[in-house]
Amino acid sequence: MRKMSIGAAFSETFAFLKANWTQMLIWIGGAVLVVGLLGYLMLGSLFTTMAMAGGEDPTALAGAVGRIILFSMLAGVILYAACMLIWRSGLHPGEAPNFGWALQAGPAFAFGMFVVYIAAYVVILIISLILALIFGAAFAGAGGFSPDALTSGAVGGGAIVLMIVFYIAILVFFLWIQSRISVAGPVMADRLTRNPVTGIGESWRLTGASQWSIVGFYILFTILSIVYGFVAGMIFGGIMGAMMSGSVTGAMISAIVMAIVVYVPLLLVSFSMPMGIYRAIAPSAAGDVFA
Repeated sequence: MRKMSIGAAFSETFAFLKANWTQMLIWIGGAVLVVGLLGYLMLGSLFTTMAMAGGEDPTALAGAVGRIILFSMLAGVILYAACMLIWRSGLHPGEAPNFGWALQAGPAFAFGMFVVYIAAYVVILIISLILALIFGAAFAGAGGFSPDALTSGAVGGGAIVLMIVFYIAILVFFLWIQSRISVAGPVMADRLTRNPVTGIGESWRLTGASQWSIVGFYILFTILSIVYGFVAGMIFGGIMGAMMSGSVTGAMISAIVMAIVVYVPLLLVSFSMPMGIYRAIAPSAAGDVFA
């Protein structure tokens, strides 16, 4: 374990992206195609059936909801398995893909993250209730810590400031949680484990010395992503809009181009970030791919 700088995180992230972007596109593209086919098979006639039922048949509605939930779960398994395969192949290049492990480790990782965030939400809820009790009925009468309270005029300036500080604290808290579990997936991939507790526990240990640097990394990446999306959207959106104006096909082509130019690069970088952080704080991690 070593202390990470934000510069090192960016360097390792883009090193991973440079070395693995083609393989990432293959795994992500394959996962999306499988999910799309699965969605067509499972949900292709669903909305037509619901429309014919007119929303008056509770049995049909329950069946539709069940199929949507099942599809969501299967899609999650496939996408998280692809994520695990990306990280494993990046850490151990040349190794044959272990689909059996990935199909188990992926959803296990997702479930572990879900449990951690639910626990974080519970902590926030408890703190909110304690603050409401401390500061009394003034907050409760104005909607508590809801956004409506900021514009209702029922709370004073000091209360508004306190609520703003509270919301900022919540954001920082979740960023901190994200920083502490940021390398849980790469840990699981490196160790070829299916146990999310191992990944989360080791991530918590590894990120201890660099937790606020990782928070800063996430904040800076978010800002840069917004700027990139805005600039790329203006440039390519304007060009494609001028070329394809007045055409439904043109609008579809424009949307596809925008997705390729804006969203795909950001998606690839987001997949690379945990690996960049992991490599920056765990010098013993396998990493010929970063050379």
